[in-house]
Amino acid sequence: MAGAAVAATGAPDVFPWGHVAVGYLCYSLLTHLRGRTPTGAATIALVVGTQFADLVDKPLSWSFDLLPAGVLAHSLFFAVPFSALVLVVARRLSYTQLASAFVVGYLSHLPADVLPSLATGDPSYWPLFWPAMARPGVDVSDPIVGPGAGAGLLENAAYYMSDFLPMLFSPIGVAYVLFMAGVVALWLSDGRPGIGIIGRVLGRVTGRSSHR
Repeated sequence: MAGAAVAATGAPDVFPWGHVAVGYLCYSLLTHLRGRTPTGAATIALVVGTQFADLVDKPLSWSFDLLPAGVLAHSLFFAVPFSALVLVVARRLSYTQLASAFVVGYLSHLPADVLPSLATGDPSYWPLFWPAMARPGVDVSDPIVGPGAGAGLLENAAYYMSDFLPMLFSPIGVAYVLFMAGVVALWLSDGRPGIGIIGRVLGRVTGRSSHR
């Protein structure tokens, strides 16, 4: 939940592009340690992985009120066995590289949600250990809701975005912008992995449209 904005609780929230940056930094460093550079397909799998926890938890919580405490994919009790299952299945299907990138992206999401709150002195790490650790001060039968239960994706997104721009002018915001710029520079130096695949897909789509 990394751009980081300070939510109503005082703890920073984390936006999709920040999660991409954190995940790409982790994956690129791991790949370079093995003497390689990230491939386009793996980078796209990584990006999907960095968003997976929010793609599961936020619609089920914000739109449908189905998750107790609003948490499932953000919990280590789900993330670890699910990631192991993804790797096992992918190995049998010979998609180990893509699965590894997805898992790095997914698992990087979880600490990225926690670390910004440490900067405010208000650590919020309970989602990592839910349901063993309940959401503080809230009946776990209620969803995590931002501005209100059943408000929906657009309203909840607007709620968090309203804090994002003011945050950019704070010391944390400056550090965040510098971090994002550094990761973009790393991605460029890696040869912009993923852009070629996206270009080919768009080319096929536009090519089909022009022949209709």
